[in-house]
Amino acid sequence: DRAGPLNDPRQKEYVGLVRDSGHHLLSVVNAILDVSRIEAGVYTADPESFPFREALDLCRAMLSQQAGDKQVALVLDVPSDPGEIHADRRAVRQILINLVGNAIKFTPAGGTVVLGCRRGDTHLEFWVRDNGIGMSQDDLARIGRPFTQVQNDYTRQFEGAGLGLSLVKGLVGLHKGSMVIESEPGMGTTVTVTLPLA
Repeated sequence: DRAGPLNDPRQKEYVGLVRDSGHHLLSVVNAILDVSRIEAGVYTADPESFPFREALDLCRAMLSQQAGDKQVALVLDVPSDPGEIHADRRAVRQILINLVGNAIKFTPAGGTVVLGCRRGDTHLEFWVRDNGIGMSQDDLARIGRPFTQVQNDYTRQFEGAGLGLSLVKGLVGLHKGSMVIESEPGMGTTVTVTLPLA
């Protein structure tokens, strides 16, 4: 308001583009910093007990608009109460948001992304499954390294630093968990993460 009203609709559009670009750049910088901290062994985890459902609901709330804009169905396949987990809350949220965001990004309109979980005696297992473009065995061998992104005719229309899975891999490792990626070109991808409950 201090600079005066935005009378031209194009001004609002430009301001929105600048804001969105700034948020995107900030998220990339933060991801780079987090990957660097993990690799340097100085990422500070702050474990606490919290309901895992809270992280699931936050992830869905944050990404449902992105899924809707792409005409991709985002489905939760989880128990009504998956119980608590003792972990770094921010890291668990980051893992979920990165995995679901990646799945939405590489799933064409009309596709589906499923976020599911099940609880064992000592571990919590959750997965993100999509019926998107999938990856070849060669792609799978490279994925998870910083600044590596699968390149094919479909992925070239997207920008990205390839930091998502690298960051997830590091955060899962910090929690002494495991991550498994299953994929096939044209058939989709499933990423399964297993974290200890305590």
